[in-house]
Amino acid sequence: MTEELEHWSVGAARHYLQTVVVVDDQVAIESSEDVAAPEAEEILGDIDPFAVPAEPESGPAGEHVPSGALPGGRNARVEPDLDGAALSEAFAGYGLVCGYLRPNTVEQLKALTQGTYDRLFMRSDVLVLDWSLNGDTGQTTSRLVSRLVRTEQGKLGRLRLICIYTNDPDLYGVRDVLGCMLRDEGHDLHESENGDGLGLVARDFRISVLGKVGVSRPSVTEALAVPVANLPERIVREFAQAVHGILPGFALKSLSLLRDNAPTLLQRFRSDLDPAFVSHDLLTGEGRRFAIQLIAREVQSLLESAGAGDMISRERIESWAKGRLSDTSFVPTVQGKKSAIKNVSPDSVVELLSQDPIDFSTLLDKNGGKLGVSNMATVASLFTTPERAQASEEELGRLSCLSRGLHSGYSSELEPTLQLGTILVRGEEVSAEESTDDLLEEFERGDSTHEFLLCLQPLCDSERLDMNKPRGFPMIPLSEVSLGKEFHFLALDHRKRKRVLAGKAKPYDMIMVPFRRTGEERVVRAVKRHSVPSFTSDTGEEFLWIGELRPEHALRVSHEMGRLISRVGLDESEWLRNDGLNR
Repeated sequence: MTEELEHWSVGAARHYLQTVVVVDDQVAIESSEDVAAPEAEEILGDIDPFAVPAEPESGPAGEHVPSGALPGGRNARVEPDLDGAALSEAFAGYGLVCGYLRPNTVEQLKALTQGTYDRLFMRSDVLVLDWSLNGDTGQTTSRLVSRLVRTEQGKLGRLRLICIYTNDPDLYGVRDVLGCMLRDEGHDLHESENGDGLGLVARDFRISVLGKVGVSRPSVTEALAVPVANLPERIVREFAQAVHGILPGFALKSLSLLRDNAPTLLQRFRSDLDPAFVSHDLLTGEGRRFAIQLIAREVQSLLESAGAGDMISRERIESWAKGRLSDTSFVPTVQGKKSAIKNVSPDSVVELLSQDPIDFSTLLDKNGGKLGVSNMATVASLFTTPERAQASEEELGRLSCLSRGLHSGYSSELEPTLQLGTILVRGEEVSAEESTDDLLEEFERGDSTHEFLLCLQPLCDSERLDMNKPRGFPMIPLSEVSLGKEFHFLALDHRKRKRVLAGKAKPYDMIMVPFRRTGEERVVRAVKRHSVPSFTSDTGEEFLWIGELRPEHALRVSHEMGRLISRVGLDESEWLRNDGLNR
């Protein structure tokens, strides 16, 4: 990452961060009284409970545990206090609110790993943990880290950075212990060692290991000792590393702008509008969708008005590109749609970036090749390996065409509804005893009774359904093709296998499938069978939900189908039809 881009990422992180929670049994705060931990049920509210890990060995409830008293503790050394007042003042200077937990009893140690503070931790931007709590050499901290990062996908809350701030002289050993534990639990992570940071990085979180000052350590980890006054700045930098990049930084900045403009957004949706909204809901029965559409459009308007897109400037794009080209671990390549992959020199790419506009057709000419008659299919391979470039293009393609999918990562309270743009896998008639896994296995074996379908029911006809009367939903088959062929959509199936789909159907391919409304709702809503959302037609056919197209993509297919249906057939001279403009 270049210096300019790093500065931008740090700025975005500092703008976003608000709250830090410190857990340290030696933190010095004004009150010497231990505050009893609240009941877990009281603080968790409607948060789903997690599985309770094995409890640490303990003495009588509430008994104070001196440093080194638990098995494996270090009786020879007592950690110095962490100055809570100085830490609060340092974080306040960065505009961050800092709170403390000081677990001094066995009961309070248990509370950390049994869910009492889950809501607090999930609402925190950063969690700072001492490694040895009451001398247990990482037992409680390891359990807590394991608990937080193994939450259901989408329920990790705001927490993205966990910082281990410790007196332990062996910082590499701390990282290795956590790394072995998390890998054994199935987490895909890699070690981070970027010169001034030491930690573990996964897709959803980052763990950074930092040292407290005043401890003798090997020279290789001296730079990892951070004074209390410098801890806020270091945490902001570590958080920036967790979200570095063009799109992550843009997303973080957009979230900050939304939060900064929350009063304006609330004013737009003031209570004066309630009578009109209730009227709409009573007349249509579909106030929920209407409200979501209103808030989504208002958020888009807010971001556009705040100039969120201005943050992705040409200068930052060039800075990012030059930073990637400075990596000597791969050779830039370029490929046209009909040309072979050719290696190119990084210098020629840097020279190309200075052009306005950029003409990629000259790139291969300067590297001993020709681009060919086709335009560039992608230039992502200039900045990473061809395999990763392809994966990046596919993931961005899925993001751009799907508004919701099986693996979007968002926690869901409601299952999807059947509407325009819904992508389905059609199964055969199923019994209550047959599992969805059986259906998927049949589909993957190439069973002819399974196929992809796209729902073309207009939104106005997919709602307000009669309770006792089924309604037909028009569907067109989606053909599965290979990359390189003409296709429209990219999706992931239930096994996370790539599906490349084309929607070139004819009117005579369309089928009409009857469905009934679900329960008291006036829509057809999916139900989960073996963790997979599915719809059952009025005739007993099973349709497994894959995802939903973004409205513009769904309307494009619908428009194309409408154009084909509206064609006018004429009896005319065959010579005139073939040689004129009417063919």
